[in-house]
Amino acid sequence: MDEPTLRQLRYLVAVDEQRHFGKAAEACFVSQPALSAQIRELERRLGVTLFERGNRQVLPTSVGGAVIERARGVLRDMDELVGAARLDPVELRGPLALGVIPTMAPYLLPGLLPVLTAAHRSVELHLHELKTSEILRLLRDGGLDLGLLALPVAGEDLVQVPLAVDPFVLALPENHPLAGSGPLPLSAVTDLPVILLEEGHCLRDQALSVCRLVGTHAAEMQATSMPTLCQMVATGLGVTLLPTSAVALEARPGTGLATRPFAEPAPSRTIGLVWRRTSPNEGLYRTLATLLTENLAGRDPAGTGGDVPVIRAGARARPRPDPHRVSQRGRRK
Repeated sequence: MDEPTLRQLRYLVAVDEQRHFGKAAEACFVSQPALSAQIRELERRLGVTLFERGNRQVLPTSVGGAVIERARGVLRDMDELVGAARLDPVELRGPLALGVIPTMAPYLLPGLLPVLTAAHRSVELHLHELKTSEILRLLRDGGLDLGLLALPVAGEDLVQVPLAVDPFVLALPENHPLAGSGPLPLSAVTDLPVILLEEGHCLRDQALSVCRLVGTHAAEMQATSMPTLCQMVATGLGVTLLPTSAVALEARPGTGLATRPFAEPAPSRTIGLVWRRTSPNEGLYRTLATLLTENLAGRDPAGTGGDVPVIRAGARARPRPDPHRVSQRGRRK
């Protein structure tokens, strides 16, 4: 039996991702007849039917699904082999795909990206704003190199390095009776309607765990994004738990929001960098994690010290990155 080629495997994975031969061909920068011919040849070589071909959708067969998963692994290993051959022991070079969750991207990237690109001037950075589950899937499939998200995540196949602790504050309308200064006990939210993000955001799960801890209820309404969530709170529909990293942007003067910190031990999330354990860039990624940790520690006016800094309220927003140095792809609300 003739062995499949890497090109055929890439086309196979593209068809599975797009569920459409025409769109897969566009993604691979080939004509549809050429891609279809390669898929048919792959099926001939393997002696199986890989896809159910319909008028509107293409679905993998049961055998096709198993072959596709193996193909992803082969392509991931090949990419890592090529990456190891081109590895610079000091500096990241070439394409680097970074996935960031939406509840971190607008608040952390303006400060972190200039640091990353200044230290690694030859890197071609591609940003993908995705939910945690999508980032983890793409990391494992080889579609992403790094993930910036909330720790911990499941899986011994991934390296997880904490960068900073991001405490939650209570966000409420500026005319709310609890608006003021000084820390609040966590029990202060017991009788308040807490608005959360929609399903799929890890921040929702973290806020829900706090609600369960104090016995309060989540409001029935949900928000699709952090800015929408804060606007709903500002109009008096409820309160929410806001990461401190988001305060400078979402609760700035004129937004109608007030924030109060929680008394210790305050609820928080851990910001972390994640990559595949098999990555040949392990050493460079750990150096990058240290660099980002130091940058986040620089946002802490109180100077907590320690290996993992605590983000404090009052940190000033960093300059926006030069759009000519960084290309953004795969942004998803």
